Amino acid sequence: MIDPDRLAALEEERDHLLRSIEDLEAERAAGDIDEIDYEGLRDAYTARAAEVLRAISEGRASRRRTVERDWPRTLALWAVVAALAIGLGVFVARSSGQRLPGQELTGGLPGDISATLVEARQLLGVDPARSQALYTEVLAQRPRHPEALAYSGWLLAINSAEASDEVRELALDTARRALEDSIEADPQYADPHCFLAIISANFDPDSSTDETRQWVEGCLDRSPPNELRGLVAALVPGVDEAADR
Repeated sequence: MIDPDRLAALEEERDHLLRSIEDLEAERAAGDIDEIDYEGLRDAYTARAAEVLRAISEGRASRRRTVERDWPRTLALWAVVAALAIGLGVFVARSSGQRLPGQELTGGLPGDISATLVEARQLLGVDPARSQALYTEVLAQRPRHPEALAYSGWLLAINSAEASDEVRELALDTARRALEDSIEADPQYADPHCFLAIISANFDPDSSTDETRQWVEGCLDRSPPNELRGLVAALVPGVDEAADR
């Protein structure tokens, strides 16, 4: 059981990190920070914020606090993480010398980056916080790496699910920016489109039906992994129903 003082300290660190991300975006918009420094700080803040959010979630669960929880959605999302981890592990085992999603040939990457990516995929469904940190290590060397941007953003979004409204909004904004950067780096990479579809449908009540449909279609049109295709395809009836209202 987590100590109440430790939980309070984590919540304070969470708020500080997410405010720092918001301030960083303001500095970038004002031209007060160069792009390299901005990306390095953003990735560091994002990785630590994901770790802290997960620690808070686990701490609250261990203390059996009476917080209403959407268990079906939470379990479904983590099931997708686990399924994707298995799928990526199988893919890695079979794809020596082949092009990885959204990337150049693995053989063309420096050995340390390739090894870090393999470990990040293997840990995706086992230790998401560590997987997040490894993807951030990749971004430190390749700031526009599509897979690292997509999965670091997705993990941050999941880990924000039980945060307060204000914290969740900041975390989701940061996650969306990472996913949009992934799309900009490789427009044909399906995974960030899929993650944005899920976020739009399940995390953001202010998202419009048109926005959700855009991400759903963007995902399904780009041959996503089977696990993601199934989850996003399941959103279609709800999107169609909302559009008919």
